[in-house]
Amino acid sequence: MMFKSLITLLFVAFSHNALAQTDLIFKSGMEFVNRLNDTGLTWAGEYPSGNNGDCTSTTITSSQDCHTGRDVTHNDDIDGHAGFSFTKLNASGVPLADQSVSYESIPWACVRDNITGLVWEIKTTTTGIHHKDNTYKWGGLSALGRNHPDRLGAYYDDWNTLVQGSNDEALCGFDNWRVATVSELTSITNKGTSNPSIDSNYFPNTVSSEFWSSSPIAGGVFVDNAWIVYFDFSYDNINARDNDYRVRLVHSTIQ
Repeated sequence: MMFKSLITLLFVAFSHNALAQTDLIFKSGMEFVNRLNDTGLTWAGEYPSGNNGDCTSTTITSSQDCHTGRDVTHNDDIDGHAGFSFTKLNASGVPLADQSVSYESIPWACVRDNITGLVWEIKTTTTGIHHKDNTYKWGGLSALGRNHPDRLGAYYDDWNTLVQGSNDEALCGFDNWRVATVSELTSITNKGTSNPSIDSNYFPNTVSSEFWSSSPIAGGVFVDNAWIVYFDFSYDNINARDNDYRVRLVHSTIQ
């Protein structure tokens, strides 16, 4: 078989923090735009002890997290803390005319992450499927591995009402809502703040607690565990699937 050209693409996996330090994943004739958020850290450590708010350090000569990435190049807080960029959407998926409005005056239903392209469900204080205090056991619709004939560990149906209900109502104009993977959920954590570790100006009613991802532990002694993200101090871990934790749904064009 003959080919006019052969292009070999090399993809390298980075952590959430490391990949967020560059605008491009790689560049070799073609440019791939980074679709991961930066960390939200705008302060430096060891100055000369503890942290320093203006991102300077007298003891570390190499760059720290706050010296690179969108937290530096786009640190204006106009549409999100530091390098984050969000758009508030109404229940039909239309951006609010006034993006500076407070949730108390004009509630919004979803938030679009302008960096990753993901659209996120907003939690409410109103009784219903989107209430901020609703909790679920792990493993409902869109949990990874749920439909595999040789699936491992327990899968519960607790969050099916949330997923199916959001799709039936076409929340923000979409009918393919799902539970986020651990990497997607981590992408909206803001490591520059805590309790909750997220931009509350765009994600109101976020409880400083554990949120399930759709990502399971596939085997071994932790077969009945799955990945969670803590929104108190922004870190992930695993826990037993029969625990009751919160869930935040996501929409993406490519699943």
